[in-house]
Amino acid sequence: MEGIFNRPNNIRAKQIAYQADKAPVYLKGNGKIWFRAYLGLFAVSFIGSNFQLIQYIRGKAKKIGE
Repeated sequence: MEGIFNRPNNIRAKQIAYQADKAPVYLKGNGKIWFRAYLGLFAVSFIGSNFQLIQYIRGKAKKIGE
């Protein structure tokens, strides 16, 4: 039990290292994975919706029931 209760306090060192990083907060830790996944899904949905909108404008989109 000695190893559990008498561990050195590393919080200050971790805080200094975390604050020294120049990356934005949303890109620190696992945030970069989630942020890139969000941007990827956003790009796919944006491109898909614009493609479909252009198809409707040109009159070439398939209508439901045809």
